[in-house]
Amino acid sequence: MMRQSTRTIRNWWRNRSISTIIVVSFGILFAIILSLSTLVFTISVRHTLIQSVHDSNKKLVDQAITNIDALNDLITSVSFYIAGEAELRQLLKHFPEDPIEQITAKNALRAYLTQLWMNRPEIVGITIYLDAVEEINTSTIGLSSTKFLEHYGWLERLGNNRGIIINAASPIARGPIVFNSLSLVKIYDENNQTLGILSFEISAKNVYAQCIERSLASPNSILFAVNEDMTIVTHPELSLLGSPASAIYPQIANEHTKGAFTTTFEGSLHIQVVSRPSKFKWKVIEFIPLQDVINFRPLIYNYALLAFLSILVSSMLTYLLTKRLTKPIVDLSQAMTSETPLDATLPTQFLERQNEIGTLYRSYRMLTEHITELINKLQDSMENQKRLEINALRAQINPHFMYNCLDYINWKAQDEKVPEISRMLTNLSRFMRISLTESNLTCPLESEIEHVRTYLEIFHVRYEGAFTYEISVDANLLKIQVPQFILQPLVENSIMHGFGKHFLDGYIHVNVSRRKDWLCFDIEDNGKGMNKEDFKQVIASSESSSRSGLKNINDRIRYVVSPEAFTGLQIIESSVGLHIHFAICLKRKRPWQTR
Repeated sequence: MMRQSTRTIRNWWRNRSISTIIVVSFGILFAIILSLSTLVFTISVRHTLIQSVHDSNKKLVDQAITNIDALNDLITSVSFYIAGEAELRQLLKHFPEDPIEQITAKNALRAYLTQLWMNRPEIVGITIYLDAVEEINTSTIGLSSTKFLEHYGWLERLGNNRGIIINAASPIARGPIVFNSLSLVKIYDENNQTLGILSFEISAKNVYAQCIERSLASPNSILFAVNEDMTIVTHPELSLLGSPASAIYPQIANEHTKGAFTTTFEGSLHIQVVSRPSKFKWKVIEFIPLQDVINFRPLIYNYALLAFLSILVSSMLTYLLTKRLTKPIVDLSQAMTSETPLDATLPTQFLERQNEIGTLYRSYRMLTEHITELINKLQDSMENQKRLEINALRAQINPHFMYNCLDYINWKAQDEKVPEISRMLTNLSRFMRISLTESNLTCPLESEIEHVRTYLEIFHVRYEGAFTYEISVDANLLKIQVPQFILQPLVENSIMHGFGKHFLDGYIHVNVSRRKDWLCFDIEDNGKGMNKEDFKQVIASSESSSRSGLKNINDRIRYVVSPEAFTGLQIIESSVGLHIHFAICLKRKRPWQTR
């Protein structure tokens, strides 16, 4: 079904006009470009906004850390200041053992601490822990037993330190007072003996409201602080205090995550912002809903509407433009498909245009003129061919007539007992039969040897044995295919140019041998010879001369066997006469074997 639908669409597309194809193609291309640009634009804007929101809110949560550090610095400095006050040390130094007498001392200490109270909402209590006190303080300001510190292990954590700040893993209740952090500072006398421990108690809820809540990016943001163990130490939901942050927010990024980071929380994307660590290794973390920062949906809808309108307008403009551009092509197509395309009249306005349309029209006109000329030539050629066929039929009679005449003269020579004439006619008849009947590019070596032997025999009879010849060839090589008529011109060169008019004691030797993959030919004579420079000029010359046959043989062999399978005609140095050598490769596939 899918293949049939694809074939239908393909056939429809093939049969559409050029303007339709251009409009549809440009529409699809423009839609793809706009879609990709929309995607890139959205991703770019989204990334830029996320990074911008992250960077701006990073400053806010870092400011929250600054506020927390400032609060801790304030509490630390005030704690050490109060612990060093002489009046406080004097009151603690004379603190009675008797419970009844302690009432007056406790009231005096409360009055003193009340005078030092800081109007900071984060601080929910000030307590002095004494060994002499048995009860646990349940008021905002008062004295309490050190057993309270021992119960939570804080006394052990204080150890030999002068003072520390402790962040509890979970909220601590001291009567109605609930706190999460506290400072512990030892109060010494003149002899460095511990008189008591001063504590400022801090509410996580109030720390959140005063130091952290101002960093909220949106009402739906989730903002909290964790300690170095990633335990929640302040949160708008107090029930989550002391819980591992990864258990509540498993999507939280690790501390090594750099730059803006988004995570999916409660089905929507959030930007996670993490502050720098505070002096006490606290970090403020905020999850900002991405949809509160920017709503991409209206932007995408508007961009899609703009893209649709752009595609519509561009398609209309493309259609008008293509109609204008394709009209000359449509007119030319109609002229080409008319009943008389060669006689069609082409509009002058298109022929005179100096652009691609004008070039196309002028090329078509030249083509039609050329075709008309070729048709006329073809008609003339067909008439000439008919005449040649008639002449060929007549010419077929001539060779047979000549062979019959030669045979008749040969019989007469035998009757008259003139053997030289008979032998000459026999060789001439054999030579002409081979020369006139063979029309292939190649022949068996056996045929080539017979052809050159017949030629030499004719001249041997003509000059009454004035020269001798010898042909040496291995019988195993006679069936090898070689280019035709390559030896006769070379021995002719020896007779005509080597001997000239001096045939007496002339000698020609034709040797054919095989050396590995090469079939080697050597033609030697004892004539006047030829130097190498003259030989190279004859082979390279393009002008006709008495020795053009050497060049023709060289070119013909190279054409038939290919340049890579032919050594070319070469002269071998010889003390007497001329020695021509060439070789043909037997392993390489020759051109005639591919035909």
